[in-house]
Amino acid sequence: MATIPETINGVTIEFAEGVNKDVDHSMLKGLVHCIKKNVSAEHTLTSIYIASASDSHQFPSRHSMKKAVDISRINGTKIVLGYPGNKLVKSIVAAIQTTFESYRGRRENFGPFLKKKSGTDFIIDGHKDHIHLSVN
Repeated sequence: MATIPETINGVTIEFAEGVNKDVDHSMLKGLVHCIKKNVSAEHTLTSIYIASASDSHQFPSRHSMKKAVDISRINGTKIVLGYPGNKLVKSIVAAIQTTFESYRGRRENFGPFLKKKSGTDFIIDGHKDHIHLSVN
Protein backbone atom coordinates (compact mmCIF):
# COMPACT_ATOMS: atom_id res chain seq x y z
CA MET A 1 0.00 0.00 0.00
CA ALA A 2 0.90 3.65 -0.45
CA THR A 3 -0.30 6.81 1.25
CA ILE A 4 -1.45 9.82 -0.75
CA PRO A 5 0.88 12.64 0.30
CA GLU A 6 -0.08 16.26 0.98
CA THR A 7 1.80 17.39 -2.14
CA ILE A 8 2.18 15.75 -5.57
CA ASN A 9 4.46 17.36 -8.16
CA GLY A 10 4.15 20.71 -6.37
CA VAL A 11 0.33 20.53 -6.20
CA THR A 12 -1.29 20.71 -2.75
CA ILE A 13 -3.55 17.77 -1.98
CA GLU A 14 -6.44 18.51 0.37
CA PHE A 15 -8.70 15.83 1.80
CA ALA A 16 -12.29 15.65 2.95
CA GLU A 17 -12.70 14.72 6.60
CA GLY A 18 -12.41 10.98 7.11
CA VAL A 19 -10.71 10.19 3.81
CA ASN A 20 -8.53 7.10 4.08
CA LYS A 21 -5.34 8.14 2.27
CA ASP A 22 -4.06 4.56 1.92
CA VAL A 23 -4.29 3.42 -1.70
CA ASP A 24 -2.76 0.84 -4.00
CA HIS A 25 0.70 1.79 -5.31
CA SER A 26 -0.69 1.89 -8.85
CA MET A 27 -3.33 4.46 -7.82
CA LEU A 28 -0.67 6.72 -6.33
CA LYS A 29 1.42 6.36 -9.52
CA GLY A 30 -1.68 7.31 -11.54
CA LEU A 31 -2.07 10.48 -9.50
CA VAL A 32 1.61 11.32 -9.92
CA HIS A 33 1.11 10.84 -13.66
CA CYS A 34 -1.75 13.34 -14.02
CA ILE A 35 -1.53 15.75 -11.07
CA LYS A 36 1.03 18.36 -12.10
CA LYS A 37 1.19 22.14 -11.85
CA ASN A 38 1.49 22.41 -15.64
CA VAL A 39 -0.99 19.66 -16.58
CA SER A 40 -2.93 22.35 -18.49
CA ALA A 41 -1.14 24.49 -21.05
CA GLU A 42 -3.38 27.47 -20.20
CA HIS A 43 -3.65 27.40 -16.39
CA THR A 44 -1.65 26.37 -13.33
CA LEU A 45 -2.96 23.63 -11.04
CA THR A 46 -2.21 24.58 -7.44
CA SER A 47 -4.52 22.25 -5.48
CA ILE A 48 -6.97 19.39 -5.70
CA TYR A 49 -9.47 18.18 -3.12
CA ILE A 50 -9.86 14.44 -2.71
CA ALA A 51 -13.40 13.80 -1.54
CA SER A 52 -13.01 10.03 -1.38
CA ALA A 53 -10.30 7.40 -1.68
CA SER A 54 -10.53 4.01 0.05
CA ASP A 55 -13.44 4.96 2.29
CA SER A 56 -17.24 4.98 2.48
CA HIS A 57 -17.72 2.57 -0.43
CA GLN A 58 -18.76 -1.08 -0.50
CA PHE A 59 -17.27 -3.90 -2.59
CA PRO A 60 -17.17 -4.16 -5.64
CA SER A 61 -16.37 -0.44 -5.77
CA ARG A 62 -12.77 0.25 -6.81
CA HIS A 63 -12.64 2.54 -3.77
CA SER A 64 -13.10 -0.41 -1.40
CA MET A 65 -10.14 -2.09 -3.12
CA LYS A 66 -7.98 1.03 -2.56
CA LYS A 67 -7.83 1.55 -6.32
CA ALA A 68 -9.87 4.73 -6.82
CA VAL A 69 -10.04 8.39 -5.84
CA ASP A 70 -12.62 11.13 -6.36
CA ILE A 71 -11.45 14.70 -6.95
CA SER A 72 -14.18 17.28 -6.33
CA ARG A 73 -12.32 20.62 -6.31
CA ILE A 74 -9.74 22.26 -8.51
CA ASN A 75 -7.75 25.17 -7.05
CA GLY A 76 -10.38 25.48 -4.30
CA THR A 77 -13.36 25.62 -6.68
CA LYS A 78 -15.95 22.86 -6.55
CA ILE A 79 -16.14 21.16 -9.94
CA VAL A 80 -19.95 21.18 -9.71
CA LEU A 81 -19.84 25.01 -9.56
CA GLY A 82 -16.91 25.64 -11.90
CA TYR A 83 -17.44 23.24 -14.78
CA PRO A 84 -17.89 24.22 -17.58
CA GLY A 85 -18.34 27.96 -16.90
CA ASN A 86 -14.99 28.63 -15.22
CA LYS A 87 -12.29 28.44 -17.91
CA LEU A 88 -9.56 27.48 -15.42
CA VAL A 89 -11.58 24.63 -13.92
CA LYS A 90 -12.73 23.42 -17.34
CA SER A 91 -9.20 23.44 -18.74
CA ILE A 92 -7.64 21.65 -15.76
CA VAL A 93 -10.40 19.02 -15.50
CA ALA A 94 -9.97 18.25 -19.21
CA ALA A 95 -6.19 18.12 -18.83
CA ILE A 96 -6.26 15.81 -15.78
CA GLN A 97 -8.68 13.42 -17.46
CA THR A 98 -6.83 13.49 -20.80
CA THR A 99 -3.47 12.91 -19.11
CA PHE A 100 -4.85 10.05 -16.99
CA GLU A 101 -5.88 8.29 -20.21
CA SER A 102 -2.19 7.89 -21.07
CA TYR A 103 -1.47 6.13 -17.75
CA ARG A 104 -0.91 2.47 -18.50
CA GLY A 105 -2.63 1.20 -15.33
CA ARG A 106 -5.81 3.24 -15.75
CA ARG A 107 -9.22 1.60 -15.53
CA GLU A 108 -12.01 4.13 -14.91
CA ASN A 109 -11.84 7.79 -15.89
CA PHE A 110 -15.25 9.31 -15.18
CA GLY A 111 -15.89 13.02 -14.93
CA PRO A 112 -17.53 15.95 -16.61
CA PHE A 113 -15.05 15.88 -19.53
CA LEU A 114 -14.66 12.14 -20.23
CA LYS A 115 -16.35 8.91 -19.28
CA LYS A 116 -14.03 6.05 -20.22
CA LYS A 117 -13.41 2.59 -18.89
CA SER A 118 -10.19 0.87 -19.96
CA GLY A 119 -9.80 3.47 -22.72
CA THR A 120 -13.26 2.95 -24.24
CA ASP A 121 -16.19 5.36 -24.03
CA PHE A 122 -18.47 4.25 -21.21
CA ILE A 123 -22.02 5.22 -20.35
CA ILE A 124 -22.46 5.96 -16.65
CA ASP A 125 -24.61 8.44 -14.76
CA GLY A 126 -23.22 11.04 -12.43
CA HIS A 127 -19.66 12.35 -12.26
CA LYS A 128 -20.63 15.91 -13.23
CA ASP A 129 -19.42 17.12 -9.83
CA HIS A 130 -16.16 15.19 -9.56
CA ILE A 131 -13.47 13.24 -11.36
CA HIS A 132 -13.37 9.55 -10.51
CA LEU A 133 -10.06 7.89 -11.35
CA SER A 134 -9.36 4.19 -10.80
CA VAL A 135 -6.68 1.67 -11.68
CA ASN A 136 -6.47 -2.04 -12.41
